[in-house]
Amino acid sequence: MKTETTYILPIVISMAINDKSNARLHVQDALDAGVSYSMLYEAILQIHLFAGYPASIEGLALLKDIYNQEPQSAEPYDVALFKMRGEELCRDIYTTVFEKMNARMQSFSPELAEWMIIDGYGKTLSRPALDIQTRELINICILSLGKWKQQCISHVRGALNVGISLDDIQRAITYLQSDSTKEAYNFASSILLEFQT
Repeated sequence: MKTETTYILPIVISMAINDKSNARLHVQDALDAGVSYSMLYEAILQIHLFAGYPASIEGLALLKDIYNQEPQSAEPYDVALFKMRGEELCRDIYTTVFEKMNARMQSFSPELAEWMIIDGYGKTLSRPALDIQTRELINICILSLGKWKQQCISHVRGALNVGISLDDIQRAITYLQSDSTKEAYNFASSILLEFQT
């Protein structure tokens, strides 16, 4: 049985590699299957963190074109709220290594450390319309495309910390098995092998 993630992952992977024609087919499939606009909106909005603003901009324009829907009004820009919920989520994901990771980030860029909490975890990944489990699978797939090893390892660990199994992650990375993303699949598989052993 197909789940929403079955439709979401091929869309975000296609947009992350700038394959809009393939993304269009997957968005149409999602529409035909009744996947909600809000879930796809959140997934495509999120990919700016690891694939850049152009991927999100083009993906959201494509989503609007196919679904013919307008987004809800923007969430109020509340830095205090973003900082609070960002730190809470980041602690949930990194658990016992949160303080060490944050100190390391602070050591080479206090700005980036703060932006990671506020923009990454608080403003983006904590948004309620998409669960953190799906969001972490998206992160793992996109980080695998860029072969960002340490970041990918961190997000695999984080995925496990929020209740995703290695089998769930293995299923997610199968969407990287196309000809254009095969290297990313091999990369992700090698990281999962480290966790399995």
